Amino acid sequence: MLDPIWFNTVRYGQHAAEVAVDGSLTVAGVRLRLCNATLDAGTAVNVWLNGLGYFVCATCDEIEREAQAWRDAQAAKAEDRRRKLNSLRAEAEAFNARMELPVRWDVGIKDVLSGLSETSWGDGRSKATVEHVYLLEDLEVGRLKRRAGDLLCTTASGTNGKRWSSTVAQGLDGDGTLFQPKVTCKACLAHAKRWMKT
Repeated sequence: MLDPIWFNTVRYGQHAAEVAVDGSLTVAGVRLRLCNATLDAGTAVNVWLNGLGYFVCATCDEIEREAQAWRDAQAAKAEDRRRKLNSLRAEAEAFNARMELPVRWDVGIKDVLSGLSETSWGDGRSKATVEHVYLLEDLEVGRLKRRAGDLLCTTASGTNGKRWSSTVAQGLDGDGTLFQPKVTCKACLAHAKRWMKT
């Protein structure tokens, strides 16, 4: 029988041990014998209680190899994410560079209150948010008249958003550099069509 006091002290976490000459392990003063395994005397192991209620062990070398494999997998995921974000930045820069409006402009959004709640990202966005052309100067071309601070798609009687979060939209690439996201508002793109380079 295992001493309940001993069991309670070792039931959580991993415990370092070393394989004895007779193939046993001593954990917190209690000898445990190995089943279905033979390890050389002096092999360093970690012992823990698994989810099925059995004490199991692994050599420190095995644990380190598994930890290194996990770190390598995480690094590969991070690199893949970095490449994807940088690809999005490059695509956005190339697309936005085709729009040669006669005035200075940036990229903005119409923020919504649901995007500012404590359960959201807090950036004023919802799943329906699109990127607009945000004018930094007045624009008057024929019947198209917009003021600085307007969105290209929005008339004087429309709403440009409340600007609770910010005036412009920014993306973050895989290297931590801010960039203008790609304009995705269909109405803005329809108005900007006359200034688009092919």
